[in-house]
Order: sequence, then C-alpha cells, then structure tokens
Amino acid sequence: MLAIDFIGLTVTVCLVGLRYPHYVAVAALIHDFGRVVMTLFFHGQIELLVAAGAFSTTTVSNLGSDLKLALVIFGGPLANYIVSATVGGVEFERTAALVSPFAVLTHPFAVINLRLAIISCLVNIWQFV
Repeated sequence: MLAIDFIGLTVTVCLVGLRYPHYVAVAALIHDFGRVVMTLFFHGQIELLVAAGAFSTTTVSNLGSDLKLALVIFGGPLANYIVSATVGGVEFERTAALVSPFAVLTHPFAVINLRLAIISCLVNIWQFV
C-alpha cells in the first residue's frame, strides 16, 4: 500500500529548499525509489510505503536480518547521495548556500539531493535507534 503524507512533504520542502519545491519533489521520488529498489534487491516484500520526503517510512517483511533492514532504511539517502554526486556542482557552491534553504543556487538539483540525503539520514538514525 502507498500513502502520501502531505505534511511531511511540506516540512521537507521547508527544510530542504523553499526556492526549489519542484526539485524537492523529484528528490523525494528518488528517495522512495531508492528504498523500493533496495527492498527488491534483498527479495523483501513491501507492506506499506509512506511517501513523506525526508520522513518517509517503509514497512518490509521477509528480510531476515537487521543489517538488511538498515540497508533498506538507508537506501533512500544513498540514492539521493548518488544522484547528487553524479549530477555534480556541489563543489562550486558556497558553504553557506549548502546549508540555507533560502539560498539561490547555481546547481540546485545536486544541492537539494545532498540536503535531502543528510536530513533523511539523520531522521532514519533517530527512528532506527
């Protein structure tokens, strides 16, 4: 089952980038796609997927170990980081622009994916522990 949490998506847009909500929506799709691909890689079965940007959750069965569960949980941030590194351009941004969601960016897609990966990773660590 798929559920979309608009409150989580709105908070994600506010934390990641208010100037570029369309890039945040694409990055959220990449995030959830990374979790689905990692679940399919480990032959797990997805029971529930709540799409909420950085606050997304996935209920998976038939994994077998906690290591596989951790890899599924961090599959979304990993996908965002891979896209950010592949697109490139983060190294040309100022450090203050990397942190501020109000900043005008020269390479917004890479920075938005990097921000979403970091915020999602922190939220996942908080939920996993």
